[in-house]
Amino acid sequence: MESPAKALPSEGYALVAAVMTSLTWSLTGIFVRLLPPISPLTITAGRLFIALLAMIPLMLLASGPRGGLISALRHPSAYLLSSFLVGYYFLATAAFQYAPVAEVTLLLSTPPLFVLFFRWLKRDIPARTELAGAAMAVAGMAIIMAPGFSVESGLSSTHLYGDAIATCAAALTALYAFIFRGLSEQSRAPESTGVSMLTFIVGTVLLTAAMAVTPLPSGLNSIQPDSVVIFLGLGILSTAIPTLGFALASNKLPAVVTATIPLFVPLLAGLIAFVVLGEHLSDYFVIGGMLVLAGVALIIQRNRRPPMTVNAANIRTGGFPDE
Repeated sequence: MESPAKALPSEGYALVAAVMTSLTWSLTGIFVRLLPPISPLTITAGRLFIALLAMIPLMLLASGPRGGLISALRHPSAYLLSSFLVGYYFLATAAFQYAPVAEVTLLLSTPPLFVLFFRWLKRDIPARTELAGAAMAVAGMAIIMAPGFSVESGLSSTHLYGDAIATCAAALTALYAFIFRGLSEQSRAPESTGVSMLTFIVGTVLLTAAMAVTPLPSGLNSIQPDSVVIFLGLGILSTAIPTLGFALASNKLPAVVTATIPLFVPLLAGLIAFVVLGEHLSDYFVIGGMLVLAGVALIIQRNRRPPMTVNAANIRTGGFPDE
């Protein structure tokens, strides 16, 4: 058995990994907004390709990730799950192009709310605490989106469009989580780290093919040297590093600690967006955001159990895939 003296450094590294995961994930919207106005297909394909390149050395040097990918390649369900995550990455990227960073990031933290809805469809009635959390989260989302329905608010239709896309992205992540959980209960789930690796591969192939056949301009001709640096940050800092950081944190820290990581991301994103992009938080966002975070926290707290294998792909689901 590992002595407390040896366990402490391990937990310390895991805590640092948790903090870094929150910070790097919160930079996603910043990187997207700093890029020139190019197609979200191009941005997402580039992001996943760079993340894949960053993970290749790890797969070559470590048997765990390599074995996870090989196992996922043999799982038909892994391709379906990876497709859901590719869709999430694409929708989230598009949402950041239309709506404020903090707002989109907050809406992307709501998959636990949609998981409750999917459970209800299967006649798995949520507990009262979960229903209370869901009511708070829905009320908060309504408050955040309310100005978009008001002519006097001065908000453009693209703002509301971005919020709607972010909500769809959250629902897609929840569907991934719900299916993963069902497979886990039947002992048929693929290895989750392998699914993340497969997502980078599938996303690169599918989105590059989509870029080739779509009539819309890819925007590649507008990419400058500084855009390449931003792409590297998006693929490495906001994709590859959180994939590793959340896996380490979830394996070493208490479940309640890892459950709070998604709740810190919108707060950090809002602060960084204010400093870097000059985005101000409206009163609607502050009030609605508090309700959303409180509601999601209630749902997550009600559903937390000792963690199994999770990764950054599950970061916004509150751990539902691997319960």
